[in-house]
Amino acid sequence: MTGRYGRTLRAGLVLQLRLIREHRDYAIDLVRTPLLAVVFLLLVRHTGHPELVVNAVVAAAMTGLWGMGLLISGEIVDRDRALGTLALTVAAPVPLPVLLLGRITGTLAAGALAIGEVALVAVVGFRLDLPVPHPGLLVATVLATAAAMAGTSLLMATLFVATRTARTFQNSLSYPFLLLGGVFVPLSRLPGWTHPPGRLVFLSWSCDLLRDSLRAAPVADAWPRLGMVLLLGAAGLGGGLLVLRRVLERIRVLGTMELA
Repeated sequence: MTGRYGRTLRAGLVLQLRLIREHRDYAIDLVRTPLLAVVFLLLVRHTGHPELVVNAVVAAAMTGLWGMGLLISGEIVDRDRALGTLALTVAAPVPLPVLLLGRITGTLAAGALAIGEVALVAVVGFRLDLPVPHPGLLVATVLATAAAMAGTSLLMATLFVATRTARTFQNSLSYPFLLLGGVFVPLSRLPGWTHPPGRLVFLSWSCDLLRDSLRAAPVADAWPRLGMVLLLGAAGLGGGLLVLRRVLERIRVLGTMELA
């Protein structure tokens, strides 16, 4: 069984990387991310607060990663429906959640280029010194964030399966999550009523850790905070697996597997 799951995950990953290579619209966020980095860094330069460079870098990188995750969770369903292959995918003798996770992982792997793009803009384009005082924490946070984003994307994908189009959800979910996740502004700087719901978004923990890893001060409670990123990602994954089973049963009964 483990071998079967591994092969399915790998097949989904390879398939998605090939789709990204052939269909350039999948990688639109890789074009948008460096432009966002330029905008954020220009704002920091004109405010005269160089200590905010870290915030600008993290905001641009995380916006790019989130865009790729949200894009894949919706576009997989819409594109498969448009091509008439969604029913065939569901009927295939492979675990659908594992296949979806493989495709999501493929997109996130490509989306990781956004981090390099932002660093390149900051260091080469703006000639900024971008030290990493806590490299181990930075790498651990990026990996934990990618895992949490894959789990959350699976949950979104299952919700998108139940809809006639995923585009509406994509457009409405992006910026509220980025705001509550403290991507643009640390959650501690937002009104108090946003803190409880914001702490339920794994991005708020990830962004705080990324900013801390790029500052020289000691990082408090790093491992418990990393654990929260993974825990919230696991909750999204568990919710996605649960909802997927029920959603597939429902659309089989209603006959809404493919576009009319």
